[in-house]
Amino acid sequence: MRTPRYSSVLGAAEEIARSMSHGYIGVEHLFLAIIRDRQAVPAQVLATMADLDTVESALLAVLHSDGYKTGTRKIALPGSQG
Repeated sequence: MRTPRYSSVLGAAEEIARSMSHGYIGVEHLFLAIIRDRQAVPAQVLATMADLDTVESALLAVLHSDGYKTGTRKIALPGSQG
């Protein structure tokens, strides 16, 4: 059984993937959709440990990195020495 929140988050993940011209919905798209839904329990829990805007910015930086785009997965995380 799908809940309304599940359907909403899944639809948001699909739109995120489509907006990035990705032909799939991956965990990264789902995670981004979840943290954007500030009423979702996972987002609320994560917000007690980290700033959600910072998490979103870091995730978007990875999604737009050359390592992510080329599939090498050699991704320099924001703030790391690369």
